Amino acid sequence: MKNDPSSNYDIVDVLDAKSRTAGTVYTAAVDLVTADCTAFLISCGTWDTSFEATLQYSDDNSAWTDEPDTEAGNTVSATLTEAGSALIKVPNPRARYSRLKVVLGGTCVASVTAVSGPLLSVDAPDAA
Repeated sequence: MKNDPSSNYDIVDVLDAKSRTAGTVYTAAVDLVTADCTAFLISCGTWDTSFEATLQYSDDNSAWTDEPDTEAGNTVSATLTEAGSALIKVPNPRARYSRLKVVLGGTCVASVTAVSGPLLSVDAPDAA
């Protein structure tokens, strides 16, 4: 079976790359009605102080709840203390919609891309 990203996955910028000042911003919601799972790819360039992303879920795309720190297998948060990247994986969505709540401690250029589609299992290679 071929794994063609353009036909098997939805790749969407849920937070456009631009400079933002300190405060809280939310990514666009990812509708998981046609996808088994999603992953949020975070990229943070120009840097000031802190970047914290928290996974949220909703049944109706209006009332949002922070993902609890449980054994569901989902990555519930990511904290960056310098420019770089992070990944929040959602192999077991709790509801139809997922998004990230992003808290910026200062001015930051950042973006978030969501990749949604079939659930895949990939073993990490042994460390060399």
